[in-house]
Amino acid sequence: MRLIDADELKKELYQQWFMDILLTQRNSEDMFFALAQKIDEQPTAYNVDKVVEQLREQQEKLETDIFARESDNWYGQYCNGIHEGIDKAIEIVKAGGVNDNSKM
Repeated sequence: MRLIDADELKKELYQQWFMDILLTQRNSEDMFFALAQKIDEQPTAYNVDKVVEQLREQQEKLETDIFARESDNWYGQYCNGIHEGIDKAIEIVKAGGVNDNSKM
């Protein structure tokens, strides 16, 4: 799944393209195919996998810092807290904003 900019799609559909489709396509299947193709052509506005990848990279940097400064107990606890926060952020991103308060 990918997320597209709905406002941009509406703007493009509002332009002459939509009228051209209505006038040139013979049946509803052709119209559906043309519309589906237009949707597929839209650029990705938000890529969940890229966001998760960036969060994981931040976790890896934290792990490197923790190992580099093992003697600082408070720092390790601090980094572990951030690490857990990133895990929670990844859960939220993957859930797509669907709120499940029972897990908090």
